[in-house]
Amino acid sequence: MMRNMRFSIFILTAALVLAQDPEELLKQGESVLLPGGDFDAAESSFNAALQADPSFAPAYQALSNLYLYKGDLNKANEYAIQAVQADEDFRDWSNQITKIGEHVQNGTRNVKQGLYDEAIKEYEAITQIHPYFSEGEFYKGLTRFRQKDLEGAAQYFSEALKIYPGHTKARKGLDNVTKQFLNSGNKSYKRGDLGKAKDYYEKALAFDQNFYLAYFQLGVLEKKMGNSQLAIEHLNKVLEVKPDHDKSWFTLAVVYESDGKENYAIEHYTKAIEINPSYSKAYGNLGKLYTKQKNYDMAEDVLKTVTQTIDSEYPDGFMRLGLLYFELEKNELAAENLLISTTLDNKDYLKYKSLAEAYNRLKKFPDASKAAQACVDLKKKFGGGWYELGVAEMGKGNTTRAKKYFEQAYKDRDYREVAGRKIEEINNPTKYEK
Repeated sequence: MMRNMRFSIFILTAALVLAQDPEELLKQGESVLLPGGDFDAAESSFNAALQADPSFAPAYQALSNLYLYKGDLNKANEYAIQAVQADEDFRDWSNQITKIGEHVQNGTRNVKQGLYDEAIKEYEAITQIHPYFSEGEFYKGLTRFRQKDLEGAAQYFSEALKIYPGHTKARKGLDNVTKQFLNSGNKSYKRGDLGKAKDYYEKALAFDQNFYLAYFQLGVLEKKMGNSQLAIEHLNKVLEVKPDHDKSWFTLAVVYESDGKENYAIEHYTKAIEINPSYSKAYGNLGKLYTKQKNYDMAEDVLKTVTQTIDSEYPDGFMRLGLLYFELEKNELAAENLLISTTLDNKDYLKYKSLAEAYNRLKKFPDASKAAQACVDLKKKFGGGWYELGVAEMGKGNTTRAKKYFEQAYKDRDYREVAGRKIEEINNPTKYEK
């Protein structure tokens, strides 16, 4: 839409230049000179008016006005002087520009002296006469920032950007403040104060609706709270602003996976990898889902890609590959990859449990005992480690010790049924003889 408008203005401007009608060119430029307007098109029209008539003072004034929008007081003054040189009737306009400069100087001096409220009064005096002077809003924001009034600073920086979206100093100032809100939110999140974290993220968005990092953190927060739909909404807002944000694609995939929407999850993990071909976790989760869906060829291809090409030190990639080989009953390959996963990550009890299971399947009971012991050392109440220890001891013929381990496993509700069966086998061996 904006491109079509600019093209139409360009065509009309060209026609008006050829027609040598500076008044019409001036009107054309003024029609788009407004807060958030098309400043390039306006400037083009005003310059075309001067091309048609180099002595056309209203065009110089219009250019001076345009640079007030942009917050460039020096350029505004430059064109004001040219307007007066072309026509003395524009002296009052030039004096107004000079007065703006005086207010700015007074305000700056007051800030240096710590007289912040007095400084604001100077900048407000400008706004009352020239409400579209973006630099005035920026100076107010800077003053509030010096007072450590972040919300006040953000409000004024935001106002400056509404007038002129290209105001780089206001953009930098607003980014600085919203990132401070984001950081405060992240600290609250880490402390477990999710309500306060949410307040900070929403505060950042109140001043900058395109601050995609705040949307992302809200998505992560809502996911943690179990609010899948809200998480999805926030993460999709990220992608509206920044379509190539790989972490949002990944986190959306995690949410869809937790909701049982596996095909959506696969689609989003794949997109995350497309954007970031080195995204190890996305490969790992994608391989896990392909394994779950029994698409073993795709699972093996994805997991071999990440472990052999992308990241040879990614422990979960090797773990997922080991679990895939369980499904394929390739226990030697399973053990080989699970051993690598525990070498790369010796703090994950589940990896040791899976390695112990692989060794038990291979009847390598001493190795299974070591892996299972490492598991229970890391998480003593986890029944899986005790269960694999019991299987290993049974394999070595130590039924008394095996029973003791199965009794430990029985305390874990998730392993109560299988551990109970093993205890029954030990107590009534003839019943289970083949």
